[in-house]
Amino acid sequence: MAILWVDQKMSLRRIYNLDEVDRFILGTVGQPGEREFYIQVKKAGQVFSFALEKTQAQALTDRFKEMLREVKSSEGAAPRDNGALDMPIDSEFTLGVMALTWQIDSQMIRFEGQAITGDQGEEVIFDELASDETEGAPAILRIRITPSQARSFIDRASNVIKAGRPPCMFCGAPINPDGHICPRMN
Repeated sequence: MAILWVDQKMSLRRIYNLDEVDRFILGTVGQPGEREFYIQVKKAGQVFSFALEKTQAQALTDRFKEMLREVKSSEGAAPRDNGALDMPIDSEFTLGVMALTWQIDSQMIRFEGQAITGDQGEEVIFDELASDETEGAPAILRIRITPSQARSFIDRASNVIKAGRPPCMFCGAPINPDGHICPRMN
C-alpha cells in the first residue's frame, strides 16, 4: 500500500495506490433524501473513505456488472459484507472521473477515481483521468480488486441505492416523506 505525494512543480498530487484491499464497499450516512454516499476501502487496518454522488454509485455498480459479464468471470461473490461503514468517516476527497479496467494478466479489476478539485468553493471536474505528469492534476485513487470483491460490491451497492426514497410511479422522481409534487399528475 502506498500513498504517494508526487511533486508536480510545487503542486503536490496525492496518489492512493491500494492494491489487493481487504474491504471495498459502498455505504451511506444520513436519512433518505439527505444521504451522503461513500466508497470505503480497508487495507492492512487502515480505512480510507471517498465521497461520491448517488448517480455515480449507480453508474459504477452498473459498469461492474457489465464488466463481469464481458469477461465472463465465474468467480463467485466474496462473503456478504453488511457491516456499517467504519467510523469516523473523513473523506479523503470527492470522486469525479472514474474508470474501470480489466487486467488480463492478474484477472483483477483496476478501479481509478480522480478527485474533483476547486478553488474558492468552485468545483473543477477533469473530463478524463489525468496522467501523473499532468501539472496540477487532482488526487487519484487506484485500487485492484478481485471479481468476487466486485460481485460483493454490486450486491451491497444495489441494496444501499434501493434503500433511499421510493420513486414516483408516474415521473420516477424520489418521493419525500412529506409528499411529492409530480409534474405528470398536474
